[in-house]
Amino acid sequence: MNSTANFTENIGSPSLGTVFMISGAFLAVICPLTVLANVLLLVAIYKDPFKTFRTPTACFLVGLAITDLITGLIPEPMVISCYFLHYNDHPAKATHCPKIFDVAGIVAAITTNASFLIVMAFTSAQYVAVAFPLKYKRLISVRKTLVCVAVIFLYVTLFEISRAVGVPQEVIEKIDLHLHSTFSLLFTIITYALLQRAFRRQMAERSATLNTTNTVSMSTALALESPRKCKQKRKPMVERNFIRLNLLLIVILLVCSQPTAILWYVFLYAGESTRTSQTLFVVRVIADNTLYLKFLLDPFVFAWRLPKYRKALKKALCRNG
Repeated sequence: MNSTANFTENIGSPSLGTVFMISGAFLAVICPLTVLANVLLLVAIYKDPFKTFRTPTACFLVGLAITDLITGLIPEPMVISCYFLHYNDHPAKATHCPKIFDVAGIVAAITTNASFLIVMAFTSAQYVAVAFPLKYKRLISVRKTLVCVAVIFLYVTLFEISRAVGVPQEVIEKIDLHLHSTFSLLFTIITYALLQRAFRRQMAERSATLNTTNTVSMSTALALESPRKCKQKRKPMVERNFIRLNLLLIVILLVCSQPTAILWYVFLYAGESTRTSQTLFVVRVIADNTLYLKFLLDPFVFAWRLPKYRKALKKALCRNG
């Protein structure tokens, strides 16, 4: 959702010039960074010099990077142009900006809702991997993950264009708010809590098994089983990295999206005087800027939490150079 598309009566106010200038400058900085960061992420995964990204998890991350990239390429530049048109009081603002804000709002809603659902699916897949490791390969494969991401994109696109076939705007906005911005995030948080509990239980069981094994033999058996033990130690470390990555994605989604969601609750359920308040409009523009920040932060989380991403990107860039 894009709040600037819903307050056309406030946009023309001269007192909003500073708001548009600061917001336009802010987005003008994060927009190219969003595009560059997500392009580099996709390049690293596409090149995959170490053959480490051919997993279901990587498919979810690719889907998330694509939503971030689309946001940086389409709605952000569109909103930036209109912010500066309004700041400079350009004559074209009256004819072009309402349509631009509408299109930017629809595209931003598609990418935002896709992000919600992809993070939810990613968290659910992580839970299955930890809680039901023997069933994971059967239930979740690269092909199934690709289908899942494609279905998410198809669903959110059809949902947003449903207004074109006569579905009332207010109905769409309320379903969007309750289903995508609230329920999906709540479901994701609950699933992550179950994931953490399953991981702790798994680590406790592995620790008990390791202690039992250590009492059997300390010589020949130790030498024969050392490669297996190294592999066993590496697996929990990889799982822990992805669980922490999962947490950071949820935190970013929560911090960057919920201010906008809260203000949408106010806008949809408050009285008419509150809905048309210039103060509420300004706060929602600021909240939208925070939401756009989310699309920039995602790839930096990957780079921070996944050493293999940094190595793959460095290798891919050096090979191209």
